Amino acid sequence: MVTAFEFDKYLEHSKEDSYRIHQDEKNFSSLRTFILILSIVTGFITITTFFDGSVDYDSYSNFTAFIVSLLLRIFYNRIFSVETIRRKIFILFVTALILFLLSAILQDFIEKKKPVADNKARVEKLKNNDNQDDQNFDITIDQKKTGTATIVIFFVLSLIFFRFPKSDQIQLFSLAIGLPLLTDLIFFQDFGITGKIPMFITTLLCFVISYSSENKRHKKFNREYDVYFKRHSETLRMKKELDYAREIQLSMLPESRKSIGDLRIAATSLPASEVGGDYYDYFNINDDLTGIFICDVSGHGVASALLLSGLRSCMHLILEDTSNPKEVLVKLNKMVRRTQNRKMFVTAVFAVIDTKNNKCTLFNAGHLPPYKISGESHELFKIKRHGITLGAVDNFISDEEDNLVTFDFKKGDKLLLYTDGIIEAMDNVKNEYGFTRLEDFLYKNTSGTPSDLLDGLIKDVNKFSDGAEQVDDISILVLSRN
Repeated sequence: MVTAFEFDKYLEHSKEDSYRIHQDEKNFSSLRTFILILSIVTGFITITTFFDGSVDYDSYSNFTAFIVSLLLRIFYNRIFSVETIRRKIFILFVTALILFLLSAILQDFIEKKKPVADNKARVEKLKNNDNQDDQNFDITIDQKKTGTATIVIFFVLSLIFFRFPKSDQIQLFSLAIGLPLLTDLIFFQDFGITGKIPMFITTLLCFVISYSSENKRHKKFNREYDVYFKRHSETLRMKKELDYAREIQLSMLPESRKSIGDLRIAATSLPASEVGGDYYDYFNINDDLTGIFICDVSGHGVASALLLSGLRSCMHLILEDTSNPKEVLVKLNKMVRRTQNRKMFVTAVFAVIDTKNNKCTLFNAGHLPPYKISGESHELFKIKRHGITLGAVDNFISDEEDNLVTFDFKKGDKLLLYTDGIIEAMDNVKNEYGFTRLEDFLYKNTSGTPSDLLDGLIKDVNKFSDGAEQVDDISILVLSRN
């Protein structure tokens, strides 16, 4: 029975695709259990046989089946996936059927050799027996049953435990009975029909059970799908709108890899929900000046995304008048204060790289401190000076304070801007990634390219989180001068 909570993931797909995904998930679980049971049974039979000392051809076959099933169970998640499970089960069954039939043919060939040798020895013994001159004897060779009927019954019973569409069922049941019949006719010269009646009846019964069960499951799933779809239609519509908004928001971001003159930029933004509250950008102001910008709106939802859209538009307009980082953020603060009745807050950093004078001028509006990596000494500098958050007050900067920072930015130097999604990333026991881990990573990778630093930092954070849910948006911008 699929609960309402579990059904939500199916409503994102069409009815037929949802049913296929649902069946594949059940098959993935069923095959794991089937292989486990098979390995236990064959393992028990193998151990019992070897302890009894009755080792024969069947013993080796059971041992082989045990090893194969055990390996499949150990490496199950590497070999099988939900997306490919149905095709692989189909291939697995057909392959196993062919191997069992080949094994039966080989066993029959070996068994036929044994009576001939035994009877020759018996003849020689009777010829040399002087006390039994006129003894008459009959030589009889027991014909071993081919065993294909047993193979068919095992396979058709196994097929009941898996969920296949009707077309696949017809193919599998046809192969399950057709291949053994051909084997009997070609290799065993068995043309009898009477002995195969139980096999035909069992196969037909299993097919009827499997086919009718599939039909009932499909109809039941469709009914539930229609009920849940009608009940959650508005939620689905809103989710589609949010997904579309996410696509638009991500499309507003500039290229993740960019070269501007001798500057190399690598950046990314990973929203924690459908739409995020982080934004980064870079601007080719003129031949000598390049601006880089990163900001984080409080929260991460629709309201944050709307404010970000306004910030982006304002940045492009403001840069037509001035490129001074302090003046740019003062104007942005006015925009936030005048347009947001909720008084949302925005932390931001805007920096301008002057390649002619080898300088970087930076203003931090309540954002996390950027890092500079020296290309000469490979030292790490934390730029701590910052002003107040955008949107907090009207009087953004008093006449007395000046938090504008200017420092050398020569060839080989790097600059890292980031949002608090990095620092506040948590593992499964709620430990934060923190500044210490960030700085340790940067110290170990001071000579890396912007792309190396970006990809390596994301990988390091993911390794630390170890699958824990991302609770805040993550944005990183790395810039270097070559």
